[in-house]
Amino acid sequence: MEDLSRFFTIIGAVFAAAKGITDLFKAHWPWLGEPLDNPQEEKKRELRVVLFNALISALLAGFASIDVFALLGLNTFAGLKATIPALYLLINMLTVGLMATFGSPFLHELLSILIEFKENLRLRNQAATLQLLPARKTENTLK
Repeated sequence: MEDLSRFFTIIGAVFAAAKGITDLFKAHWPWLGEPLDNPQEEKKRELRVVLFNALISALLAGFASIDVFALLGLNTFAGLKATIPALYLLINMLTVGLMATFGSPFLHELLSILIEFKENLRLRNQAATLQLLPARKTENTLK
């Protein structure tokens, strides 16, 4: 379970960093950031944004040396890692880029569920604490 939470944390961090970098580039590059009136051209621009975000995510994974297959406990590419490390790194970078870009709705939903669960626990614990507090005796001073 700890490895899975580490995986989601790392992919979430890569997604957040890539989204921030993409937003910075969108502010400076009109062909990437400015919405277009033509719906067909707007779809192409949105695709460019998604691909740019995937590229940034992949580069961040490469710079940070994130080994997504090791995080997931997959030994599928262990032989490739030993024989051709550059190809393994490229496949790993592309996988992280795709997971961070296209898996972000899943991560967002998972994060929303965890936040709701935490809030529910907090409210339940607060209600239990209120029930356990002793009632104070008050003296009636108006006689």
